[in-house]
Parts: sequence; C-alpha cells; structure tokens
Amino acid sequence: MKAAHKGLLYVSLLLFAVVGVFAWMRWEQHLPNDQEARQQFDSHRTDFVRFASLLRQDSGARIIGSDGGANAYTGHPRVVAEYRDLMRRIGAKHVVVRDDGSMEFALWGFGCAICSDSYKGMRYVPEDSKADAHHGWLPKLVSSLDGNNLTQENGSIDDGLYVVQLAPEWFIYRLEIHD
Repeated sequence: MKAAHKGLLYVSLLLFAVVGVFAWMRWEQHLPNDQEARQQFDSHRTDFVRFASLLRQDSGARIIGSDGGANAYTGHPRVVAEYRDLMRRIGAKHVVVRDDGSMEFALWGFGCAICSDSYKGMRYVPEDSKADAHHGWLPKLVSSLDGNNLTQENGSIDDGLYVVQLAPEWFIYRLEIHD
C-alpha cells in the first residue's frame, strides 16, 4: 500500500511539473498584438531613439543583456549603466546589433536551444543600412504580425523575420525560428 502511495505521489509531482513548465512557456511565449506593440513604442519612443543612438556610437556592442551588459553571453560582458536603465525603461529582454547596423529590441517571446524561438519587439534600421540577410532571411514587410496573416507551413508560422513599419527607420518585428 505504501509503495502505491509513493508511486502516486511521484506521478502527481511529475504531472504537476509538466503542467507548470507548459504553463510557463505559454506565458513566456505570449506575443502582444500589433496595437499593444505600437503603444509600447509610442510610450517609450524617446528611450528607443536614445538607445539606438548610443548603440550606433558603440562599435563593440553586439548583444545587450537585460542587465545592460554589452556583449552579453560572451563571457566578457561590460555593464553599461545607461544601457541597463534603458533596457528597464523599454522592457527589453535583450538587444541585438547586426553587422548592417540594424538593431532588434526583443521585448516579448522566448527561445532556447531545444525549442522553437518566437520573439517580437522593435527593429531599428538606419537609413544608411545595407540590406543584410538575418540568419539567411531578409525582413519581410507585412501589414500585420498576427499569426493568421503570416505564411504558414504544417500549421505553424514559417521561419523568418517579419516587420510592420512604424516610422522611418522603425518597425515592429516578429522573428520565428523552428527547430
């Protein structure tokens, strides 16, 4: 009898853990609609513009972590206090500065090595930028980033970098990478 209770307890804990991980990933993966994203940009526009200006002057910055660490995930980050403050104000998870000078401010979404990546945020593309494929993709200009409006294959959104223009040089982006 004791063994049966112990087994039931282990099964219950495993089920609880699986449900918890699933619920956390659904919450973490939530991507707001375009209107909410536009409101985020409008509310913090001066912060986004300031951040892009600072990063354009910092030729060594490639990835900014949520703590303001430039070149996060390299093992040798340098924390920049103003980056940290701007990251907090705009609500960014990380910022990626591309070789072509474009920048992606990831605000929502999730990704990992063994799962699909799905991010949404703001994208800055300076006027003097030369088009550069992002992981093999050029940005696709679309009218909406809603999943129903994007190209799909086998019931999921195709891999790619999708953008909706907000203003000159500024876009809302959605990045989809499926493993």
